Amino acid sequence: MSSRYDDRETSLSRALCAEVGLVLAEQPPSRVLDVGCGTGATLQHIRAHLPGAGLVGIDPNEAAVRSARRLLGSSPDIQVHAMAAEDLAGAAAGRLGRFDLVLVHLSLGLMRDPFIVLRALAGMLCPHGHCYVVDLLRPDDWDGRSVPVALGARDASERAYLRSQLAASLSLAELSAVGDEVERRVPGVHAEVRRGGLGGYDPGSPAARRIWTRAPRISGLLASSGTRPGSGEQMHTVAHMVIRHDEGPR
Repeated sequence: MSSRYDDRETSLSRALCAEVGLVLAEQPPSRVLDVGCGTGATLQHIRAHLPGAGLVGIDPNEAAVRSARRLLGSSPDIQVHAMAAEDLAGAAAGRLGRFDLVLVHLSLGLMRDPFIVLRALAGMLCPHGHCYVVDLLRPDDWDGRSVPVALGARDASERAYLRSQLAASLSLAELSAVGDEVERRVPGVHAEVRRGGLGGYDPGSPAARRIWTRAPRISGLLASSGTRPGSGEQMHTVAHMVIRHDEGPR
């Protein structure tokens, strides 16, 4: 059931995450890590538009990892590993190396300790690298039972799935606190947390217009997906975090 909902509701979000993540870099990233890569759709999107990059994906679900490997094929530039994100706090981070861009799409709230993971990811960034996190927000006034209409659940089973996702998610204040702590604990990084919009920016803002200009494929993605009722409100149920590594030579 979760696959049915995710295929319908989050395929566009995955592609937008990849596009906005690529825009964050002032130059095309040479190495990209997708944390919680699932069956590899985001990595496939990036490979199509950045064929020279080294791509790494990790996911704790071995079946999903096998599917990702089939989708992405065999290439020395692509690695997909079955591991939990928390493993990056140990020796796994050294084995994987450093990255210009790290993506975390709708998986942060499912981790046992989001702070531990984000601190590890911040330490894996190359100088001037970025970690871009997109995650579901738990409303401050959530009663533990209701599901926002904007999330698009079609039946009771999908509402039950979304309740479990909301229960695992962070509030905007909690996510901001995690970002602040990452800043304090990892030298040379800066974290920003925003809500809704395009990459966290109001669609009419100069920052959003800059993203539109630098990522022209976004218009085509939105047009091909169509617009369903409530999609605008759904944007406000999502948080965007950017962790930047500002130290070191370019």
